[in-house]
Amino acid sequence: MKPILMNESGFDDWAGNYDESIDALSKGYPFEGYYQLLAGIQNQVDFSQNKTPKILDLGVGTGLLTLELYKKGGDIFGLDFSEKMIALAKEKMPKARFLQHDFTDTFPEEVMQGNFDYIISSYAYHHVTDDRKITLLQELKPLLNENGKFAIGDIAFESMEALDDCRKSVGKYWDDAEFYLEMESFGKRLSDAGFLYNFKKVSFCSGVLVVK
Repeated sequence: MKPILMNESGFDDWAGNYDESIDALSKGYPFEGYYQLLAGIQNQVDFSQNKTPKILDLGVGTGLLTLELYKKGGDIFGLDFSEKMIALAKEKMPKARFLQHDFTDTFPEEVMQGNFDYIISSYAYHHVTDDRKITLLQELKPLLNENGKFAIGDIAFESMEALDDCRKSVGKYWDDAEFYLEMESFGKRLSDAGFLYNFKKVSFCSGVLVVK
């Protein structure tokens, strides 16, 4: 099983067989329900209006999340710190825009000057602390167009009890260096920061968080 915590070099090394390995790992922790989670994010994007939705993907990877949105006509801007993963995403989505950057700290000018209908992410949000999760949303919210929203899929739990149960069940595969969503406490932080949100559980270890 691939570790969840990896640096840029680790994700570059994983890039070549990332899609195939995710398919094999989509049963069990940490990617149980992986494709259902992607669909849960994709379904938040509305193509029924007479316009092209502008989408920023944080941690675009090889494009597994955004490819279907691209095929439907979405205007994709992908951000990732792995050069090799971006190269693979470019092959799938040649008309999309990409930028190699680590969003866990700051956002580059190319992003901050943009405007988007949706800001999405899959299996990347857990790389930042809960404090950074909130400031990330606060920094990017002004970039959302009217009725825009965030849709974030990740390792996530409805309660601390559910998180602890998962930690115990997976044993050595749990990574204490990561910051997984626990919605009882994080939901309160979102509300206190003025955000509206909805969380939908996908599997025993994952869910989709929608924030406005």
